[in-house]
Amino acid sequence: MSRTRKLNPVIDMARKATESELIKLGEQNALLQREQNQLDELIQYRDEYLSRFRQGDPMQMSAKKALDLRGFLAQLDQAIQAQEHQVNQSLQVVNRQQQNWVQARNKERALDTLMARYRADEERIEQKREQRENDEHTNAMWLRARRHD
Repeated sequence: MSRTRKLNPVIDMARKATESELIKLGEQNALLQREQNQLDELIQYRDEYLSRFRQGDPMQMSAKKALDLRGFLAQLDQAIQAQEHQVNQSLQVVNRQQQNWVQARNKERALDTLMARYRADEERIEQKREQRENDEHTNAMWLRARRHD
């Protein structure tokens, strides 16, 4: 069995691994995007809420309502911080997954390069074999022609 035929299953496995890592990267990117969208929505909600509050007259607000507002904003800020943390974790996962994909792709490319070298070697060997056969055939014809002379 030739080296290229032996290498084919390895290259197929490398291609599948690269494709799998790329799919995982896409999934992680989608998750990161959802996490970022949720964070953006929380921030936008807080900004809109504060904007509506500032449009009213804070002097007419009761102490209880002011405390409730403060508590609500504190909870909202905690939710935003927690979501920021989640976005950062998702970003780290995306970065690791991107590295995994790059490594898999580099391995696949290295195997493709090796396969090309093996094919070139096999072609060179085949050309030498054909040349040797042609030379032998030519020599045999020449010897036959000389015997008949």
